[in-house]
Amino acid sequence: MLDAAPRHPHLQSRQSRIREAAIVVWSCTLMCASAIHARCMDKLTEDDRCQIEQIHSSWIEFEIAGANDNLMKLCADDIEFYPPDGQPVRGRAEVGAQFTHGTRRVQSIEISACHIRGSNEIAYLTASYKTTFSSAEQSAPKQSLGSHLWILQKRDGAWLVNLVSWSVWK
Repeated sequence: MLDAAPRHPHLQSRQSRIREAAIVVWSCTLMCASAIHARCMDKLTEDDRCQIEQIHSSWIEFEIAGANDNLMKLCADDIEFYPPDGQPVRGRAEVGAQFTHGTRRVQSIEISACHIRGSNEIAYLTASYKTTFSSAEQSAPKQSLGSHLWILQKRDGAWLVNLVSWSVWK
């Protein structure tokens, strides 16, 4: 263990720097194992970032096309949905049922302010959206504005969507 007051004053700053670096590495290692930690989340490769952007784009295309089966292929088996106006939905089958039983038809989705951060195993994506949709009850299209948060995890070399949470702005 390092002494609080080193015997040689000229070593104090070096020992302090080593101790601080060890604490940062240890702390970051613990945090990365259990939570999204800012110091760990700037480690995505450009290839990983491109894969996540492609998943996001594909999701939007599938949602507009009503291709729910393809959409669910982007998700982990233990996917979690956190809608702004309802209970959380967990599991691929339950989330897929949400899409199947929906009464809205998505016509377009515009994305802005998209940010992707992550490590080599976990990433998160935040973005703002403007969705134009129609429903059987109303003939005129409506728009919804908000933001969403996705958490993705790399499993067996492939990124999968683990969690989607979104807000609707008034």
